[in-house]
Amino acid sequence: MVDKETLTAYDTRKYPIRPHVGVGVLLIRDNTLLLIKRKYNPDAGYWSIPGGHLDIGEKVKNAAEREAYEETGFKVKVTKLAGIIDKIMYDKTGKIEYHYVLLNFFVEQIEGDENQPPVPDDDALDARFVPFNQLKDYKLTESLIELLVQLKIGF
Repeated sequence: MVDKETLTAYDTRKYPIRPHVGVGVLLIRDNTLLLIKRKYNPDAGYWSIPGGHLDIGEKVKNAAEREAYEETGFKVKVTKLAGIIDKIMYDKTGKIEYHYVLLNFFVEQIEGDENQPPVPDDDALDARFVPFNQLKDYKLTESLIELLVQLKIGF
């Protein structure tokens, strides 16, 4: 594994020279979807599903499970692929500011009380289960809206 200092020196998330791989998880409980409020850009302050970057040497499903735990405290297991989203964001001059390929997975909680609320941590300002019929009341990321439309969930 590469140390964090080396990774930071070569971090090209903003104005990338190549696309980055991200993962996201859809944890559904009683007709609600687990959302987190993003702490950092891209999309700081917007609501999305838990997720983050694939680390070098890490398998995609492991990354999804790790990110869910880091951002909400839930231990989960990937059950199946939910969808793939291209997230390409441009700055005011038309340059690509962010470029991600997002691999999103349905997951199930494997440990803990199923009535337990999420605990926001790491890259999350807040975390909560949101009823599908209330998703439109949240400031969602464009990539989450695209995924939900693909899945015909909540919109």
